[in-house]
Amino acid sequence: MAKPTPFNIAISDSDLKWITDRVKTTRLPAGKQLPPGQEWSFGLPVDVAWHLREFWIKEYKWRTVEARLNQELQMYTLLIPHGDEDLTIHFVHHISPATNAIPLLFIHGWPGSFLEVQPIINELTHPSSPTAQAYHVVAPSLPGYGFSSYPARRFEVGDHAAVLDKLMLALGYNTYIAQGGDWGSIISRVLAVDHKAHCVGIHINMIFALTHSLFSSPIALGRLIFGYLTGWWPGSSSVTTTRLKRMKWWMDDENGYREIQGTKPQTIAYPLVDSPFGMMCWMRDKLEHLVGEGFVWEDETVITWAMIYILNGTPGPSEIYKTTMDPEGKTKLIVALSKMITIPVGVSSFPKDPMYAPQWWAEASMTNKIVLWREHEDGGHFSSVEKPKQLAEDIREFTVNGSILDKVRAGKDKNV
Repeated sequence: MAKPTPFNIAISDSDLKWITDRVKTTRLPAGKQLPPGQEWSFGLPVDVAWHLREFWIKEYKWRTVEARLNQELQMYTLLIPHGDEDLTIHFVHHISPATNAIPLLFIHGWPGSFLEVQPIINELTHPSSPTAQAYHVVAPSLPGYGFSSYPARRFEVGDHAAVLDKLMLALGYNTYIAQGGDWGSIISRVLAVDHKAHCVGIHINMIFALTHSLFSSPIALGRLIFGYLTGWWPGSSSVTTTRLKRMKWWMDDENGYREIQGTKPQTIAYPLVDSPFGMMCWMRDKLEHLVGEGFVWEDETVITWAMIYILNGTPGPSEIYKTTMDPEGKTKLIVALSKMITIPVGVSSFPKDPMYAPQWWAEASMTNKIVLWREHEDGGHFSSVEKPKQLAEDIREFTVNGSILDKVRAGKDKNV
């Protein structure tokens, strides 16, 4: 297999000029006058969009951001064969100097990217405490995302997991742990089932649990049905009830992006790929309700996150919804997520993450191998960005509770 090639982000002047010109000539639609507290109920408010446009034109400096990313993140690409094509996978790879460091695969989702690892990577590879567990961190761009190549064939969650497993093996990590939120959480679960010879533990910060079986978990199923119908889950705390109500609200009121991307990813790609400002607005709308109280998205961060998708220029980021919502993909996903995980699992749950399941639900439908379950008092969907210290502490505690170091040693990893 080919060796990793060092990678620096280097956007051409012509591409950058095209993006800037398109932002300058953007037409903004009229907005609604809405009651206080309902400003986002129709979508991204025009005054927020107008502010971002002005900042992008007058203050945002891509070249400065580009140079900083290249300086702070050690990036590579590697050719990974999969099916009948070779995929160029882009990834961040920071090797810890610690002798007992554990390989950690950090997996993003939508609308995130490999950039989510930036706030947490130094603490994982170079812990502030000399006695704290360290990690070799690999944070790829999923196939079709960021600077990874766009698969020509249908590409499902199982394909993502297989390619990431091949990436870790190619880097010399015969055993590793996976960490993920959003789609990274689901891909981690597939790794835990289909690639458990190499993936020896997973830590997730988004809980997506299927309904329970009438035969294997009748009590849990009854609690779930009763709670959904009444809004009160027997035996659960008020916090659990609030979290489950929030999940229902998200599915009812904030799920339009999923329906569009899950049915017509090619169609939505035309306006998003053609309009840099439109791509940013599409993402900014979803970012608003995914973070905890008091967290404010910086303008530069919002535009930089959008730039990773703008530069990608493919329907790839939307297609994972299509291949898990159509009949073929949905069936495969349900089958995959119905399999009980037999390796150690750690869970960090943050209250503003829209997806949630209480521990009794997860144990009945996902795994009885939970070695860490922590429900935080604040924070949201992007925990590595909002709460990097807390997430790093949870990953370390999971590593200790799950005896992960021993499992990695048993895998007889190659030296890196």
